[in-house]
Amino acid sequence: MAVAFLWQRNNYLKGERDRYRGNTEALLTDMKRIRIDSTTMAVDANTLRLRVDEYKRLRAEDAEKIKRLGVKIKNLEAAARHEIEVAGPIDAAVRDTVVIRDTVPLLRQKVEMITPYIRLTGLIETGRLKGDIRVPVTLNQAVWVEYKGWWFWKRVKAVHQTISSDNPYVDIRYSEYIKIEK
Repeated sequence: MAVAFLWQRNNYLKGERDRYRGNTEALLTDMKRIRIDSTTMAVDANTLRLRVDEYKRLRAEDAEKIKRLGVKIKNLEAAARHEIEVAGPIDAAVRDTVVIRDTVPLLRQKVEMITPYIRLTGLIETGRLKGDIRVPVTLNQAVWVEYKGWWFWKRVKAVHQTISSDNPYVDIRYSEYIKIEK
């Protein structure tokens, strides 16, 4: 019984050691940026592996948001967070337009820029630009596993995630994927 207990404890400690190594590598490596074509940019990042109690302690703010969504943390399989920034050039023509207010036509200047990646519309009134800007973004995420070893001695070396954006003006600044282990 002592040998069986020590064997089980040894396997547990090996698993914890491997998880610690993987987390250290994930935190210390930079995101790899990939340009797929002229409009698609992708980022490849490693995955953190945390237990439920570690996730509650280290990501308390995210855990609280997940609880407010009605999801029990103990049932959580994985959590992801992406920070993106949209920065695009604006080259819009200013035109005169007529705005009717209380049946009185007023002459104003109108700004409009409509491209597949940026939609800007607005009016210039009293020296101010008032309007809307829309930047449609689609993020695609793929999670994949990198194995170490060969044949049936394979074990997980790292879990990667690749996030791509279809908008060339979107910069994925940070991405985080945490796998929750029971």
